[in-house]
Amino acid sequence: MLHVAALTLLAVLNAPASTDEQIPYDAAYRRAQEEKKPLVVLVGADWCAACKTMKADTISTMKGAGEFKEVVFTQVDKDIQPEIAQQVMQGNTLPQIVVFCESEQGWRRFSLTGMQSERRVKELIRKAAEVLPKRR
Repeated sequence: MLHVAALTLLAVLNAPASTDEQIPYDAAYRRAQEEKKPLVVLVGADWCAACKTMKADTISTMKGAGEFKEVVFTQVDKDIQPEIAQQVMQGNTLPQIVVFCESEQGWRRFSLTGMQSERRVKELIRKAAEVLPKRR
């Protein structure tokens, strides 16, 4: 019985990370730079009803459909990480979805403010991806 428990624990420890795993902002930023992918940031707060809805509906659906495979996604809670939120946000309206990508002219910022549909978030990501340097 101990052998089975040890094998189960080993399998859990070696299992790939869940797609719902939250990547901290600083790690997501580094990963976006290393992988040359757009960085998508959802800025919200626990008390924000629109933030909760967007996270549960729009973002969750997009993750499930694999829409974030070509980007690095992270979330910032404005109350828990006010310094990062202040750097990322424009204005105080929540939620904000912000996409940063490195173009040939430097970093570019694209954003949407307020509750957004899946279609609008996809359009924002596509628009940001258009400025990425062309791979040779």
